[in-house]
Amino acid sequence: MKKLLLAFISVAILLLGTVPNGSACTSFVIKTADGSPIYGRTMEWGAFDLESELVMVPRHISFTSELGGGKKGMSWKNKYGFVAINAVKKPFVTDGMNETGLTLGVLYFPGFAEYQALKPEEASRSLNNVDLSAYILGQFKNVAEIKTALPKLRVVYNKDIAKVFGAPAPLHLVVTDNTGASIVIEYVKGVLHIYENRVGVMTNSPSYDWQILNLRNYPQLRAYGGARRRDINGVSLEPFGAGAGMRGLPGDVTPPSRFVRAVAFTATLITPKNIDAGINEASRILNNFDIPRGLVREGESPSKYHLNFTQWSSIGDIKNRRYFWWTEFNRRMRMVDLKKLNFNGKKIRSIPLDRARKEDVKDRTVDLTTP
Repeated sequence: MKKLLLAFISVAILLLGTVPNGSACTSFVIKTADGSPIYGRTMEWGAFDLESELVMVPRHISFTSELGGGKKGMSWKNKYGFVAINAVKKPFVTDGMNETGLTLGVLYFPGFAEYQALKPEEASRSLNNVDLSAYILGQFKNVAEIKTALPKLRVVYNKDIAKVFGAPAPLHLVVTDNTGASIVIEYVKGVLHIYENRVGVMTNSPSYDWQILNLRNYPQLRAYGGARRRDINGVSLEPFGAGAGMRGLPGDVTPPSRFVRAVAFTATLITPKNIDAGINEASRILNNFDIPRGLVREGESPSKYHLNFTQWSSIGDIKNRRYFWWTEFNRRMRMVDLKKLNFNGKKIRSIPLDRARKEDVKDRTVDLTTP
């Protein structure tokens, strides 16, 4: 039995090692009873420590996009200040919220992301794909403005940035504004696609339109009821317990399965009565997408691999402009209130996501020993 188990584990590791290199992020948007949108996402990455920081970017900070090979692209100044989570302590915005409540998530999109060709004569309206997230947070207050502006830009791929980051950066974006409108932004075969994110969910590859089509494989899923008792030749067959209506819900961590699972969780959610209840429910949904170290291994062989696991998660209270996060090291929820921040500063500020990389456990023994 032990040899059989070891053989099974070896095969499993080998199969997991064939998965294309990439993160396994999951994002969603839910709404409270008054229609207030709440955004949530996980950040999975295991090739190296992202060393993510929380950054505050003031209004009127100037940017110039690097197009690769020393070529300069478009320059701009922020209209809006924002907070964001970066990667490798570089100005790579992976997630964030601006002072109007516009909230954005950057998710990995390997095998499908293909950006527009660099045309030197159009460099003044071109930016690299990694800068797109910071540009959107700094320039726009709603998705309607984004849909108008993006077709006028050229988004290109800068191979030099992949060297700085330490890995390729095929990406797509999810953006949600304070009205609850949400869009998915993808570049496939050099063409910009902007999808209305009606189901409020995004994961990774394939593209959003494929993920929506794939939902048609799961019309049988339902929260109420499920399989009912049936008699066959006097033998009574009935479900073992509650939840039979979700039999067939995929439980693996591939992007299509996580997409279906996230839609199932958000679509069946009893509408939260208020923002605090919504934030609590968003955190409970996010917990279902945590990937522990070791479940997903990528690399050349079972003995030479890197992991893919959840490094941090975030929640955006879009209406009240509050941004929450927690990390793999400390699951205590932390928050910044954008309404209380001064976005008139002259410099970008950054703080580590964790003051200390250890769990913040409250010892309540005294509550049981005090008379």
